[in-house]
Amino acid sequence: MRCASCGLEIKEPIKTWTVTLGKVKRTKITYGTFQCDKCRRKFKATIKKEETSPEPRQTSAFPPPYVTMIV
Repeated sequence: MRCASCGLEIKEPIKTWTVTLGKVKRTKITYGTFQCDKCRRKFKATIKKEETSPEPRQTSAFPPPYVTMIV
């Protein structure tokens, strides 16, 4: 990442966190907090953004095991 004020290249973030967005189309975004060594300014930036497939829903058996069907 580059510092917005002085343009110095910063390699390592101070802190990172991941956020997952969306119910159908899942997107994982990794953010980071950076601090410039030259001007000491802190800023946040997106490090990585990736699309993931939705998790398959588990279906239950019908009828439930505790119900007895009489035909």
